[in-house]
Amino acid sequence: MPDRDASFAQFSDIVTSAEELERICGQPMPQIIAKELTALDQMCRDFIAKSTFCLIASANPDGHLDISPRGDPEGFVQVISDNLIAIPDRPGNKRVDTFHNVLQDPRVSVIFFVPGKMETLRLRGTARICADPELLNGMAVQNHPPKLALLIHIDTAFAHCPKCVIRANLWQPDNWPDASGLPNMNAMMVKHARIDKTPEEWFESLKGTDELDLY
Repeated sequence: MPDRDASFAQFSDIVTSAEELERICGQPMPQIIAKELTALDQMCRDFIAKSTFCLIASANPDGHLDISPRGDPEGFVQVISDNLIAIPDRPGNKRVDTFHNVLQDPRVSVIFFVPGKMETLRLRGTARICADPELLNGMAVQNHPPKLALLIHIDTAFAHCPKCVIRANLWQPDNWPDASGLPNMNAMMVKHARIDKTPEEWFESLKGTDELDLY
């Protein structure tokens, strides 16, 4: 594995202190600090109710971070109270990195997206893994309840400004880059996992298993 310090050493002026960071970036307006909530208000609830996609950040015991995507029809994240939400876990690759991390370090962060909406909503809190049947049955899609849900007790919540989404043209299809030449997941799996099959053969081998199930 390449040496991290050597990788960074090729660049000058590495920022190493909060004072230097603030000198370069400046100080936030007091209102930017004041917007941070300790519980969900109705605007946050409404945003989550319309969200179809979110990203969950967690850390393993070694301090390495993971970011895991979650997506479903609008309303898939249940707001149980002003300080508690539940995110269903749909069929995936069974790595369940987020769950393994939460078992060791329950601190998580979430960012919610609403298609077409420039602003995002960020949460920080403490998580638990839940297998409560009543909760899971209430999160069923196409009559398939999730096997688990991630409960998050919210410590902070705040809206994030839309500048990054605007700059990325995230919801402007006419300005999207041409991604037709990028490999799909099957091609990446065959190469990265050193699978002795073509991407097409690998995909065929997954049919009939639960690896392709959405729900």
